[in-house]
Amino acid sequence: MRTPPVFPKPKRSLVFMLLLFSFLFSCDELEQWWPKDTQKQEPADVVHDWYKLLAKVQFGASPQPVPILNFRNFGYIGVGVYEAVHPGIKGSLSLSTQLYQMPAMPTPEKHKEYLWGASANAALASLAKQLLSGLSDADKARIDSMENAYNIKFKSNTTHEVIARSQAFGRSIANAIYNWSTTDNFNLSSVGYTIPVFPGSWELTPPAFPNPVGPYLKNQRPFLASTLNFKVRSFPYTYSEDKESNFYKANKHVYDIGKSLTDEQKAIANWWADAGGTGVGIPAPYHALSLITGVLEGKKLNLGQAAEMYARTGICFKEATLIIWKVKYQLPLLRPITYIRKHIDPAWLSYLPTPPYPEYPSGLVGFYAPAMQVLKREFGDLPIKDNAYGWRGDAPREYASISKLVEEAAKSRVYAGIHYQITQNITIEIGNELGDNISKINLNTP
Repeated sequence: MRTPPVFPKPKRSLVFMLLLFSFLFSCDELEQWWPKDTQKQEPADVVHDWYKLLAKVQFGASPQPVPILNFRNFGYIGVGVYEAVHPGIKGSLSLSTQLYQMPAMPTPEKHKEYLWGASANAALASLAKQLLSGLSDADKARIDSMENAYNIKFKSNTTHEVIARSQAFGRSIANAIYNWSTTDNFNLSSVGYTIPVFPGSWELTPPAFPNPVGPYLKNQRPFLASTLNFKVRSFPYTYSEDKESNFYKANKHVYDIGKSLTDEQKAIANWWADAGGTGVGIPAPYHALSLITGVLEGKKLNLGQAAEMYARTGICFKEATLIIWKVKYQLPLLRPITYIRKHIDPAWLSYLPTPPYPEYPSGLVGFYAPAMQVLKREFGDLPIKDNAYGWRGDAPREYASISKLVEEAAKSRVYAGIHYQITQNITIEIGNELGDNISKINLNTP
């Protein structure tokens, strides 16, 4: 005689379904302990559009903001946009665990849903208003319009409560980042600074002889602890007025090029100088951000991936303001215009105005090279199109690789008459090393 089953079949099925439901409910409950990992689903359009706007929003600023300050500010903006979305990336670390003296950032509410694009949208709007200088009422209106446009778009994807919660989180990140930025001891003033005098020392340059900019930037707080001990070799040529010396030849090279600049060389000098004044050129780092955004859009990254790359390249900008300007003022080297007018041609003028700080290393290359190195480390040395001034009717410039683009940017300052070629070559090396350091920042949990 068969032993009857413990449960009749219908009851056994019912129990199984109840157990399965209980298990799935438990998994859902556990999953909700952490904010949802939505960057993989959310596109990066919101951050790309914001960077396109913010890079150009100072177009009409008068006076134009100081480029060095802008590069520093976009460092904080990059860190801020990453922090505004990183809690939704499973296994990701806050940059507060990696950057020097960065405080702990606000955290999202447990068991709550977030739309990370809405968080990034609110954070970028807030950071722009707090960090970017010279914004007109029209600029602020453009920022508000961008934020509102994305808020309307987001409302079709989720609830008002989720959007409000996400906005509040993004703004809390922006406020925390801004407050941290105010304590970094960034100082462009030259009050109290005396230019040292020695053979080959830097002097104020014609025609305007502006005051020095940035002699105290060496005292600012870095993003990376390793930056405090970053080594840069001394300028390799000893000062000399001997026509057979390397130093004289370096200046003669700049002079000879400047005497017979081709139209193409002038175009290259102008392209990378972002020159033209209020309403013509756009303040740095517009050009660099245009390049970065173009690469990231081409790679079709998701929101979290794009935010991470804006953070890494922004860190490059901020660190360059310390590393490059620290070395510039350690043993301030005279500019070509000073040497050439004294020892080669007293009437000579550089094609473009000489910036008000020492020659070595190169500021422009010091900003571009590390950011481009970060892109190379992530995506390879890929072909790249530079359409930064397409809006002005200028044809894009195309390069076989990111490295070739950096080489042209470096050469542009020799054509401009403001840097030695050896300086540009060494600064590319400096930038590549800095970019490598920043690429190694670990943003994943073990």
